Amino acid sequence: MLKTTQNRLSSGQLKQLKNFGRELAELGVNFIVYDTELNILINFNSEKFISDYEITSSCAEQVFELEPGTIQSFGKSNLILACNISAGDRKTAAIVVDCGMDSEVRQETIAYVRQILKMFLNIFKSEQKNSQQMELISNELAQTYEELMLLYKMSTNMKVSQTDSNYLQMACDNLTELVNVEGIAIFLEKKINNSKKLVLAAGAGLIAIDQKNGNMHEVLFERLHSELETGADALLDSEVDAPFKYEWFGRVRNIIAVPLNGKDKIIGMMVATNRLDKADFDSIDVKLFSSVATECAVFIENQSLFKELKELFIGALKALTSSIDAKDQYTRGHSERVAFISKWIAERYAQTNKMSSEDIQKIYLAGLLHDIGKIGIPETVLGKQGKLTDEEYDLIKTHPSIGAGILSEISQMTDIVPAVLYHHERYDGKGYPKGLSGDLIPVSGKIVMIADTFDAMTSKRTYREALSVEEAISEIQRGLGEQFDPEIGSIFLNSDINKLWDIMQNGRSDELYSDNFNDYGTVAVGALLR
Repeated sequence: MLKTTQNRLSSGQLKQLKNFGRELAELGVNFIVYDTELNILINFNSEKFISDYEITSSCAEQVFELEPGTIQSFGKSNLILACNISAGDRKTAAIVVDCGMDSEVRQETIAYVRQILKMFLNIFKSEQKNSQQMELISNELAQTYEELMLLYKMSTNMKVSQTDSNYLQMACDNLTELVNVEGIAIFLEKKINNSKKLVLAAGAGLIAIDQKNGNMHEVLFERLHSELETGADALLDSEVDAPFKYEWFGRVRNIIAVPLNGKDKIIGMMVATNRLDKADFDSIDVKLFSSVATECAVFIENQSLFKELKELFIGALKALTSSIDAKDQYTRGHSERVAFISKWIAERYAQTNKMSSEDIQKIYLAGLLHDIGKIGIPETVLGKQGKLTDEEYDLIKTHPSIGAGILSEISQMTDIVPAVLYHHERYDGKGYPKGLSGDLIPVSGKIVMIADTFDAMTSKRTYREALSVEEAISEIQRGLGEQFDPEIGSIFLNSDINKLWDIMQNGRSDELYSDNFNDYGTVAVGALLR
């Protein structure tokens, strides 16, 4: 009696093997899949002959010793073909194709079966790799977001979304409401032209240390270090109980300076001069200033880490999209260009329609991630030379749904999913995957669709040369009201597309894009957390 058993193949892999076996059986051959214990998992007979299972199981046992995907022939006329398949570095099953007796099968048929078996193994391996990548990427994205959100929650009271200067200015302003002084300032040590400089980051009122000596704050910073080395918590100086310890310039009557302590170094200082309601700063002032300085230092350190995590996250996203683009040599850089064009259109749309800056940043990310679902499409289809078959085109059309499925696992990506899912919908309802039309298509999907189409037309593809900017503009003009939303399409066409093209080609910013072109992604990630 034949033994059957469960196996370590996924349900999707089993279905794929069964479909392939059913098709092979129609060619007049028998298709058998064994597990590593030589139990039969799948058995499709052509009904032309009965296989000798002792022989086929022996063939399966032998191919388990070979490298995965190696097709071995057995019999005097190579009438049995066998190979093993694996999951990662673990062999999971053996495929045996029994072509029957010499008199019942021609050598041309055997060669044909070998060829389609080889093609199946390549597709099977590719889809297995894509499935593993999708799972890994989903886990990594979710993990990165968990880390990012943890930092955000810990910093909620510090309003992590605001800039260093705003937060530090708030600290100075609040301190002046509690401590009556002529001036308070915060200085941070920063690297400028490969050398460390102490720069003014925030202040209130007028501090009295720079009246006659422009680098007095540098001198003060050195003196603060000296005081800390003696065990003091701050620098305090006045001439109330004794002469000044240090020589000061200007109108200094009394002064306090406390450090901003970073993780492993002093990153700056807070200084105040000339207490107005009493003769000198005291130990209570030292505690208050030190507490505020500590909060400032924590905020700055958190902001630095937050920025690094945002850069790490957007770097991971860009690496992911680049790996997808790299599947086809003709689409390299496509995702980043679509992101930039989408942002360009969204900014101009926002001038006459309700759209926040956060929405614009999310559309940028949607443009960056619009093709993420292509990771689930075999490279043999993505990189195919020539026209796709109907089945291959149907497979391509699944990438928006695959991409939306990946991103929907991350709650913070909710607002990005619609643009990814609907960026191939047409205004006239002839698009995919849902066949939506008109106002049923989200604005974000319409914007990314135009950006995607413009970049595709101006990029060289396997089946045609790149169109010129003018030709692409004409094509979009002709498609208004059919393929493209007429309002959003007109907004794009009426923008300075030559300027857009120049920025894209040269990677430089202009007066409207004072932030670095390469920093857009980091800024956009911050919008997800607001």
